[in-house]
Amino acid sequence: MRLLALILSAVVLPLAQAAPLQTSLIPQQLLIERARDEQRLNFDLMFQNDGEQALELVRLELTLFDRNGHFFAQRRLDRNGDSSTMSILTVPNRTLPAKGRLVVFNPFTQFPADAWLGDLRFEAVFSAGENQPEQRVSVKVVPRAFEPKTKLALPLRGEAFVHDGHDLTAHHRRLDITGGMTTHFGITGNFMRYAHDFVVTDQQGKLFRGDGAQPEDWYGYGAPILATGDGTVREIHDGMADNRKGAPPPFDQAAIMQNLKLFLGNYVLLDHGNGEYSLFAHMRQGSVKVKPGQRVARGDAIGAMGMSGDAFLVHLHYQLQSGAGFEEGLPAYFEHVRVRTGDGWTASFTGPVDSGDVVETTSP
Repeated sequence: MRLLALILSAVVLPLAQAAPLQTSLIPQQLLIERARDEQRLNFDLMFQNDGEQALELVRLELTLFDRNGHFFAQRRLDRNGDSSTMSILTVPNRTLPAKGRLVVFNPFTQFPADAWLGDLRFEAVFSAGENQPEQRVSVKVVPRAFEPKTKLALPLRGEAFVHDGHDLTAHHRRLDITGGMTTHFGITGNFMRYAHDFVVTDQQGKLFRGDGAQPEDWYGYGAPILATGDGTVREIHDGMADNRKGAPPPFDQAAIMQNLKLFLGNYVLLDHGNGEYSLFAHMRQGSVKVKPGQRVARGDAIGAMGMSGDAFLVHLHYQLQSGAGFEEGLPAYFEHVRVRTGDGWTASFTGPVDSGDVVETTSP
């Protein structure tokens, strides 16, 4: 997307704050996403500087404590090394403006499957310049494991490639809520936090025939899109023309600022009736098969893959979210899914898929 590149609680307790520096978590309710062989934490740190001088983030540290309060692991980014090798340089935005805010996408995302994540303590160190004292801010985090309510299946038949998922470098993960567009719409969380861009490829991983100039040249164009779970159609849009490779979408920034849902193109929003919603976006023009208020079952065809909205390739954007608008996203745990390994397939499992995976649904 070019223009816009749980229910269970979390506990956030400040440990030590050197006013006027403050920190908060986005979202405040942190979820542990359980993958096949690891655990993941997908959240952001927001720093608020109420002072008159800009600050620079020079150290970010995560310390893990066990159930008895004993330290057992630590990860950090700091200035160890020279001007080109310091690990803190992997955080692209490190300047906290005076009277301003800074969002840092938590870089410590992956943990062993058997690690206990019940007591995490972050400390950030900021420099105010040469010969100025450093400022520190800390926060204790107690996330909870996400427990899905909706039984989900992959939204495509056969093999699909997760072109973009929700790992640390995926664009879905990296939504800055301090930006002009998000503040304009009052968005306070990342509705795309756990989103997926599914595509169809040939056996060489190519997305289209020839130069892909027309949507019809793409292998996924027109592929049936399936309801991921049982639910009621809450909202649809159809009729927006499909884009062309290399061409801009049929609207500009001013139009988006009036109606953010333009970037979805043709879409279906499905209400699962339990506080979870599925969004299917960028559908082929004229392909939406359902109407608001209609009941659908998991596996029902609801439309076809296209290139409408803010899409530069033919794909299906799918996300599970906690509301019907632009609320925080939720992890999607797909049932009976397997992933290519290069020497066959993984065993069938229930859980998330992510960037780079070639996936398919197996028979229950």
